[in-house]
Amino acid sequence: MTDIDPEILAARAAQAQVVPPFDVTALPTAEARALADRAAASFNDGLPAIATVEDHRIDGPGGDLRIRRYRPALAGRGAILYIHGGGWFACSVDTHDRMLRTLANEAGVTVFAVDFRLAPEHPFPAALHDCIAAWDRVRANAAGFGIDPDRIAVAGDSAGGNLALALAIDRRNRKLPMPAGGALLYACLAPGIESDSSRRYGPGGYGLTADRMGWYWDNYLGPAKAAPPALATPLCCAMEGLPPQFIGIAEADTIADESRLLYEKLRAAAVPAELVMWPGAVHGFLQMTRDVALARRAVRETALALAAWTA
Repeated sequence: MTDIDPEILAARAAQAQVVPPFDVTALPTAEARALADRAAASFNDGLPAIATVEDHRIDGPGGDLRIRRYRPALAGRGAILYIHGGGWFACSVDTHDRMLRTLANEAGVTVFAVDFRLAPEHPFPAALHDCIAAWDRVRANAAGFGIDPDRIAVAGDSAGGNLALALAIDRRNRKLPMPAGGALLYACLAPGIESDSSRRYGPGGYGLTADRMGWYWDNYLGPAKAAPPALATPLCCAMEGLPPQFIGIAEADTIADESRLLYEKLRAAAVPAELVMWPGAVHGFLQMTRDVALARRAVRETALALAAWTA
């Protein structure tokens, strides 16, 4: 058994007092999503101050698309497009509010966060198309936002890490401007991978299980499950020509080895990459910056990597 950071254990116990443990796969979509969002938002009390938070609405591929802008005081001209996790099924810029404020303050640049469409109602490629639309809008309006369009990085946790990498690959494939760099935080990168981390942490006891991860993948892939497109499973794509990547993984995470495989592929393709493993951490711990010193350290390390490409 891997020892989990005691502050993480305490934070999870406090979360369970707000939303008792439940099986997201056994409930109707609306009920399961509402509970997941409430559980994630329980870490947001006492939000850190930031100079500006404002929502922007754009006409996205599927209709109204919200992009939230976080601008710290004395922000540089760089920016980060952040894509939230939640298994492509739940969460939003609201559930990740604390982490997004912390990231913007630590990096010293503007952070834009996008509320993409969720599965299973909107399977692949809906979420990716929304993220690309947000990327295009931020770049097109860079002057109005006071940022440099060539100093925008992309980052995401879990499902958001998948979408962040897929966005960079899509831009490369289309020979369009790519992100200045990427941060992929305990990203889910391909379904059904048998690995040491899936065998060790997938059965249960550490939060995210292999079965639940498989359920998220089924929702996201939808009709494409039998033959997943490459951009839905970016670990399967070629890596040559991508921008530098910061890869952060939680030690006790069923999908940790997917990031290790990605790191090796990036290195083999001569893409600059840094791999950091946070000991005693579990999937989703980055939202616990209020209560967990390790989460604050991890967000700071991520912010420093992103600042090197954007600030």
